[in-house]
Amino acid sequence: MQLSPLFSTKPTKACLLGEKGAPMTLIRSCLLAVAAACAVSSLAAHADTFSFAVNGSAGGYSGSGLLTTTMNGAGDYLITGISGSGVTGLIAPGGFNGNDNLLFPADAQTLDAHGFSFSATSGPDQFDVNVFNNGNAYFAFFRDEDNFTDTLPITFDVTPATSPIPEPSTVLLLGTGILAAAGSVRRKVFAR
Repeated sequence: MQLSPLFSTKPTKACLLGEKGAPMTLIRSCLLAVAAACAVSSLAAHADTFSFAVNGSAGGYSGSGLLTTTMNGAGDYLITGISGSGVTGLIAPGGFNGNDNLLFPADAQTLDAHGFSFSATSGPDQFDVNVFNNGNAYFAFFRDEDNFTDTLPITFDVTPATSPIPEPSTVLLLGTGILAAAGSVRRKVFAR
């Protein structure tokens, strides 16, 4: 079975040099590989941050910070990190009060009934917090180091934080630079 020059396993000199009328297998393959790598890297590196604010509607508790997330599926994000005043760390999914650490920023209710959990300190006190939505309102479930627990109604606000370096723009800039370099090399080869 004879393969066409476009799919040849051993490129000819004309093919490698991009001579007129010869298929540019190597250049096309390289450009296709670069485009695929850029597309995959932009998806794999996609991470978003969201600013959040929690206020106890009965008073006594308030806090704010940043949630680091990765896109999980159809509009939901997995919270992978948290920072804020007094926050000591994110609790893994299933680690406290059935948390799943999912965020739904496009929905009216940005948290589900499992919510997200984190550890925090306030002065000498250490406690775990689970912020969730029961379908009607937001709540925070607390447990301190003495195993005292309480559930308080809260307000929970989340907004996308601005990213200092937008990932898709960086990939686009890299891709256009590679295409310009390939065009320059091609011009030099044809000038011979």
